Amino acid sequence: MIGNRCYGLKTGILCFIFLCFTACKKDKVVILPAGTAFQNSLEGMLNNGILLNSYSKEKESYVFHFETGDIEVPEALVLNIQDQPDLWKTVIQFKDKVSLAIPSKGSSLDFMVKDKALNPSGFNPLAATVEVLLPGRGRVQVIVEGKPGTNGSIQHLFLASNPRQTIPVFGLYANYNNRVALVFTDMEGKERGRTYIQIQTAALDLKAFPAFETVVAQKSRMEPGLNLVSYPGESEIDTSCPYMVDADGEIRWILLLKQSPKLQRLAASIGLKRMKNGNFLSGDGQESRIVEIDLFGNLVKEWDLKKLGYTFHHEVTEAADGNFLITVSKSAARLLNGKPRINDHIIELNPLSGTVVKEWDLANMLDTARYDHQGDLSGVDYSQTPVNWAHNNSIAAMGPDFLATVRFQGIMSFTRGGALKWLISPHKNWSSAYQQYLLSPLDAKGQMITDPKVISGAIAHPDFDWSWGMHTPVLMPDGNILVFDNGYNRHFKAKTLGSSDGYSRIVEYKVDEAKKTVQQVWAYGESRGAQGFSAALSGVQYLPATGHVLFCPGMGVKTNNGLGGRVVELDPKTKEVIYELEITAPSVSAFHRVTRMPMYPDNK
Repeated sequence: MIGNRCYGLKTGILCFIFLCFTACKKDKVVILPAGTAFQNSLEGMLNNGILLNSYSKEKESYVFHFETGDIEVPEALVLNIQDQPDLWKTVIQFKDKVSLAIPSKGSSLDFMVKDKALNPSGFNPLAATVEVLLPGRGRVQVIVEGKPGTNGSIQHLFLASNPRQTIPVFGLYANYNNRVALVFTDMEGKERGRTYIQIQTAALDLKAFPAFETVVAQKSRMEPGLNLVSYPGESEIDTSCPYMVDADGEIRWILLLKQSPKLQRLAASIGLKRMKNGNFLSGDGQESRIVEIDLFGNLVKEWDLKKLGYTFHHEVTEAADGNFLITVSKSAARLLNGKPRINDHIIELNPLSGTVVKEWDLANMLDTARYDHQGDLSGVDYSQTPVNWAHNNSIAAMGPDFLATVRFQGIMSFTRGGALKWLISPHKNWSSAYQQYLLSPLDAKGQMITDPKVISGAIAHPDFDWSWGMHTPVLMPDGNILVFDNGYNRHFKAKTLGSSDGYSRIVEYKVDEAKKTVQQVWAYGESRGAQGFSAALSGVQYLPATGHVLFCPGMGVKTNNGLGGRVVELDPKTKEVIYELEITAPSVSAFHRVTRMPMYPDNK
C-alpha cells in the first residue's frame, strides 16, 4: 500500500490500492487495477511540475523522493526503472505495461537549449531570444552576467511554467561575448539546475550619439535598475533613439527605430513609459499618434489622434483603469479672434474602443489672456505666444482628481468634471476671478509669506520659490508634490536656453487644500547653476526602494565637453548625490525624460 509518505502531498491525491468511483448510474461501480492509483499519484506530481529528486529501494517497495514529498510504490507492481540523467528523466515501467516518464533531477541541462536568435526584431541589437524545452513544468530565470569587476548582471525570473518557452534576453553588452545563464527552477523559483550560453554582439553603429561620463556612482546605495534615457535623436524632428544605460555607463538596451518601417519617423515626446502589461507607451509628435511598443521595438498597437480631431503634444500616461490621459491640441480650437490655439486640451482615450471618453479644455479653467512675453530667442518653439498661451506638458491622476503642469501658467489640480481646484503659480497677472484658486506660500515654519514681491513672483523667499516652465508633477506617497522646476523665465526675467545665470530645481511642495496654502518642503539645483539648467524638457522621479529621487535636466545643460543633460540621484534628506551621469549630446537635447526601472517588467 502507499505509506504515510503519500499524505500531505501538494497534489492533494488520496492514494489507495483499489480506487473506486461511482458513475452517473449509482449502481455502476468501476474497479481500477491495483497499479492505477500509484500511477495517478506519480502523474499528479508530473502534472503539477514537481521534480523527482531520487528514489530508493526499501524492503518490498520503491520510494520516490519528490521535491514536495515521497511516494511509496510496491515493488511487485514495477517491471523496471530506467535512469536517464542526461535527459533529466526517469522512466518507470509497470507490469500492467503502463510506462511513465517522470521529470527527474539530472546532470547537464545543455540539451534544453534548442535555438537562439540575436536581434530578432531587427531594431534591438542588444536583445535575443532563446528557445528552450524544459525537462518538465517549471520556470526559467535568465541571468545576463555583468562584465568582470562590475555589478552589471541583469536577471529575471519568468512567470511561465510550460515546458516549451521562448525566453527574451535583454541587457546584452555591445561588442562583447556575453555569458548568459538559463536557470531551471521550480514553481516558487528555487533552482533545480542551470546551463550557460554565449551570445556575441557587434559594436553599435551609432552616428551623432551622446557621450557619457559617470561623475558619481555609489552603487551599493543606488536605487536598483537601469536608466531609460529617452533620446530624441539629432534634433526634435529626428527619429527617437531610446536606450538604457547601467551604473557603469554601459548601454544595455537600445532601439534603432530608423530601421523599422512602422516607427522610422517616431518622435517620442516624453519618451517611453512602461505600461501595466510590460510594454512601452509613447506619443508620436510627428505622426500625432499613440503607440504601444514591446521591448524588442515591435509596434504592438497604434491610435491615430488626427482621426479623432487632435494632434499630440508632449504627454501620455496610463491611468489606473487602463485608459490613456493625453495632452493634445484640438484641431478645431480657436481664440476669440479666430486664430488657432494649441497645446491646451487634455483627453482621456479608451484604448480598447479607440474613442475619446472625456475632454478637458484648459481655456474653460484658466485665463487665456494671462500672458507675459519675455522675448525668447527667435525661432524657439517652446516660448509663450497668444496662440500657445498654456502649453500643457504633463498630466497625472491624483486620486479622483487630476494633477497637471501648464508651462506658462503653473501647477494645477482639477476635477473630472473640469472644475479648477487650485493653482501653484506666481500671482502676477491673474484676474480677480482666479484669486480663489491661487495657493498662498508659507515659509519653513509654516507662517504666511506676506512679501508682495515673493507672492507675485518677482523674487524668491529664502524658504520658497514658485516653479517656472515646470514639468513632470509626481504625487508622492505622503500626498506632497514633486516637480521639475525648469527655471524658464524665472521671476519674469528672460531665462532661457543659453542663459548663464539660469538654474533648474527639483522641488517638493506640500499643499493644504482646505487652507489654500503651499509650502516648499525642500529643493535642489540652484547651487548647480548652468550644470543643471534646462529651460525645457526634463523630469523628476520618486524612487520607492530607497526613498531617493532623480533630478534629470535634459536640454542645454553645461557639461565638461559641451551641452546635454544630467541624471542625478539624490537623497532628499541630505541632498547627497548618490549617482550622477553626465550626458553630452551632439545637439542641445540629451533627453526628454529619464526613468530608473528594471530591465524586465514584473509581470512577464
